Amino acid sequence: MARPVTVSGLTKRFGDRTVLNGLELTIERGEFVALLGRSGSGKSTLLRVLAGLDDDIEGTAEVEGTVSVAFQQPRLLPWRRVWRNVVLGLRRDGASRANDRALAERALGEVRLADHADDWPLTLSGGEAQRVSLARALVREPDLLLLDEPFGALDALTRIAMHGLVEDLWRRHEPAVLLVTHDVDEALLLADRILVLGEGRIVSEHVLGLPRPRALTDHVEVRARVLEDLGVTESALA
Repeated sequence: MARPVTVSGLTKRFGDRTVLNGLELTIERGEFVALLGRSGSGKSTLLRVLAGLDDDIEGTAEVEGTVSVAFQQPRLLPWRRVWRNVVLGLRRDGASRANDRALAERALGEVRLADHADDWPLTLSGGEAQRVSLARALVREPDLLLLDEPFGALDALTRIAMHGLVEDLWRRHEPAVLLVTHDVDEALLLADRILVLGEGRIVSEHVLGLPRPRALTDHVEVRARVLEDLGVTESALA
């Protein structure tokens, strides 16, 4: 199978404003890539293009295989039970739909919510709702998983737990992953590569070769370089 993502000369404009400008990007099968950049740099725009939500572009953005997306907000339908949210949007025939409950329960078990299949979304905590969103993304067995700041609205302890869960799910399912984030430490702990987006292009790349699980102390020098690429100085952190 071809690599999940091949982007060449990608340009995206909103009126007179160029958000992506001749961007080049490839993501290999099973690779975990984190994309960082300042607010307004085009991170979420790139993700929307890869998700097939925006095709008004110049250049090419080729995505092979099945794609799933988990957004910062879980976007669960409050009038559907949790398990029905997990299988929402699956394109299946009648015989296959008869197995939807079993599919949903298996996916919920993977995100440690097996006992919540019949709950209503409004009864869930923020972390639980985000785990349902991950189950919904993974039930499709995607070749490419797009994560748009999925932990940004969570408290610090829940976010740490979600990092471990996502890493575990990635190991088991082996999709290519593109994680859009503002959190440098999150990228250092999870990604194989960190890409920094600036002026509509990838301005730097950092390959992380250390095995998992990782500690932030493993990547002190890389962290400093990424922050520098983002325009963050040591004085700003003091």
